[in-house]
Amino acid sequence: MNYATVQDMIDRFGELELIQLTAGAGAVVVDATKLERMLADAQAHIDGYVGLVYALPLLGCVKPAPTPQQPTATELVPPPLLVRMACDVARYYLYDQVAPEHEVFVRFKTAQRDLEAIAAGKAVLACPWGGEPGPQITGAVSGECEVMHSFSPRYITDDSLAGYR
Repeated sequence: MNYATVQDMIDRFGELELIQLTAGAGAVVVDATKLERMLADAQAHIDGYVGLVYALPLLGCVKPAPTPQQPTATELVPPPLLVRMACDVARYYLYDQVAPEHEVFVRFKTAQRDLEAIAAGKAVLACPWGGEPGPQITGAVSGECEVMHSFSPRYITDDSLAGYR
């Protein structure tokens, strides 16, 4: 499951900006290949944090998708928070340089803080339609796992050191 699509990026940031960032001056269409590569990089970045808490790949949220033929139909979609974060991270990756006060940088840092909170167990991925986006890894939240250790005592005596000089 991809967390975000080219169309998600266009809907959020506008086609003109994405044409400028992906295809350059004089282009009239978004370079979808470049944008998809940035989205894949953003997803890998997100998975590095989310994978500490949730089993990957995520199953997704079950969203109602009724049709006239199937009024109870559903579809699996990524949690909306991941869509936003993937778009913000991918957009940040498209820029060569961004000032710390620029909206792109601020949105990236917000996504980064959200990811750190998820990885630390201080936030969860929510499915607004109910359910969970996937199983959590046992012991993912601090204090949930048991630490086992064993060791044998070591005795150092003159006899055990005989022969070493």
